[in-house]
Amino acid sequence: MLEEGKHRRTRNDPVSVSFTLLDIARMVMGILLLNAFLSFWFTSSTVWGYDGKLLNPQYLKFKTFGSYLNLSVEELSLFNGSDPKLPIYIAIGGRIYDVSSSSKIYGVGNSYNKFSGKDASRVFHTGCLYKEDEYTYDLRGLDEEKAWKDIHQWQNYYDNHKKYWYVGTVQHKTLRGDPPSPCINTMKYHQ
Repeated sequence: MLEEGKHRRTRNDPVSVSFTLLDIARMVMGILLLNAFLSFWFTSSTVWGYDGKLLNPQYLKFKTFGSYLNLSVEELSLFNGSDPKLPIYIAIGGRIYDVSSSSKIYGVGNSYNKFSGKDASRVFHTGCLYKEDEYTYDLRGLDEEKAWKDIHQWQNYYDNHKKYWYVGTVQHKTLRGDPPSPCINTMKYHQ
């Protein structure tokens, strides 16, 4: 005998459907797994061939928890690749970029390590890679309009690069003394 207020379910009774948070999580995980499987099937990559900074845990950590830096020239020099616990930074026109994902290029003993840990705006304009005093932010003695045009092009390159990202600014000291001597026999490179 049924208790009062309760009855047996018949075929015509409406069925109540409810989803729990666990059900939704299962559906999302299933869709993600299906997406990864199909991506791997068609592209041999679980992320449809994407290879950018959004897959870099350091970038995601910086964007989520980090804040933009404001470093002195001395502080910036610590980020030259000599300490494996620190990221590798370069600066152009006062803007600092994290280039740690290319440590085989910007790390100690590698081809572009001279750019690491400093603002080398001048050499980005002159292309004098073999003249040590060119690796500076000192633009005195140059056509500043042309220099800044080149610097802005390089900043745009690093701002839009798939592996590098902007992390802050460098505060330059007031320049004293003579500017670097003019560069002769440049090995001008183009981006």
